[in-house]
Amino acid sequence: MSLLSNDAKEKKSSGNALLIGNIAKEAKKKDSSVINSTIGMLYDEDGKLLSFNSVSESLNELNDLEKYSYGATAGSEEFKEVVNEWVFGQYYEDFKTSSYISTIATPGGTGAISNTIANYLSKGDKVLLPNPMWSNYVQIASDRGIGYETYNIFNADGKFDDEEFKRKCLELKESQKRVCVVINDPCHNPTGYSMNYFAWVSVIQTLNMIGRTGTPVILIYDMAYIDYDSRGLEHSRSNIKQLQGLYDNIITVLCFSGSKTLGLYGLRIGAQICIASKEEDMKEFEEASDFSARAMWSLSSVLGQNLIVHVFKNHKEEFLKELSNARSILIERANLFLKLAKENNLVHLPYNCGFFVSIPTKNPEEVYEKLKQKGLHILPINDAIRLTLSSINKQEIERAVKLIKEEVICD
Repeated sequence: MSLLSNDAKEKKSSGNALLIGNIAKEAKKKDSSVINSTIGMLYDEDGKLLSFNSVSESLNELNDLEKYSYGATAGSEEFKEVVNEWVFGQYYEDFKTSSYISTIATPGGTGAISNTIANYLSKGDKVLLPNPMWSNYVQIASDRGIGYETYNIFNADGKFDDEEFKRKCLELKESQKRVCVVINDPCHNPTGYSMNYFAWVSVIQTLNMIGRTGTPVILIYDMAYIDYDSRGLEHSRSNIKQLQGLYDNIITVLCFSGSKTLGLYGLRIGAQICIASKEEDMKEFEEASDFSARAMWSLSSVLGQNLIVHVFKNHKEEFLKELSNARSILIERANLFLKLAKENNLVHLPYNCGFFVSIPTKNPEEVYEKLKQKGLHILPINDAIRLTLSSINKQEIERAVKLIKEEVICD
């Protein structure tokens, strides 16, 4: 007889990127020629984790109290302010005058997503997720007893499927009288697709149509990779600017990953930022989010918070240059992959920028096992395999394309 509760008996991780990544890491320890293209971390061309000097300098400049002390569950006011300034960019003053903004410190972007789903859906409700998607969305929802529906990101022309998005939102509106939807943009995980202006316009039009009926709408905007958009920081913030056009019955929760932006992957620091038209909606967010954060993780890393504050206040110009260089490394690798894929007739899902690219295949698990035997570790996902461009150098990309071609084209 199991000692677990009935709810917990069904908890089994599958498609776990961290587990698959550890398998790849151990394989590479034994054989340096192994290509580990699994986990979303950025490495340089020499195979070393790319870290920012501005971040390392800031870490050395913090005192013990700034590194190790307790802090507030919601995060320090200084942290919230510098994160808001960074995320909203040139539009921050506009948002402060047109909207109510509230920010909670979280353990990475994952904590922000989890805390939002926990408080805006009830057990038995469904969240609307993108397809393809980061598989952990499902696990986050499932742990709360929440189901999910999906909307296809791409139509037959490889463009954002606004008709599908609209249809699925309307179905949820009718079935559960509220709509909670996740959008992962830019540099979507796992495809590297980024929505353009017109895709965002169509999303906002659909959500406004539903919001005007009195139906509560919650937009969870997972922006983990926003600072690796090849179009630059100003362009990526222009998408956020469009959120000011949302109807007053809609709230947006921005899920920011300081872990990704500053290369602090294991430090787990992020922010859950609510944009609301009504003060009461903002206050409800504050109270529920702070309560759940206290219950789930007590408080987020004070070291992570103070590190971000120090970088943005004292080393911002240096960091911006280093971040630009990091984007350039990704762009060069992406251009090489796209060139080689075209030359080898290797089909991939629409890609614009970012850490990942996905190659469709009928048997992703089988392809994963075969590639693993050949020394290439990738991540199998639904109907595709994910290649992580951020973690492999140009020579490894050339090898990876050849190996994938052997398995996928004859698939």
